[in-house]
Amino acid sequence: MRTRAEKKSGARGDPEIARDVIHVMKADFGVPDDRIRVRVKDRVVTIEGTVERDSQREASENCARKVTGVRGITNKIEVEPAMLPAEAR
Repeated sequence: MRTRAEKKSGARGDPEIARDVIHVMKADFGVPDDRIRVRVKDRVVTIEGTVERDSQREASENCARKVTGVRGITNKIEVEPAMLPAEAR
């Protein structure tokens, strides 16, 4: 819920930003949104989790950049490639 000052200034609140970042990630097929956590504090988005490719890490950050009101992004997503059955031997 927006505070009176946020409504007056047009600033977006953290919960609204978090909701929108998650929505954009769910719409992007390059983002495994089920493995990513989103937190927002003072309009700075922190994304965490583990993905298999660097392109997924970058796509997640790009999704957060698209959301209005984001002041900054901290990307703590780790890339851990999936092991192929032949590599497990």
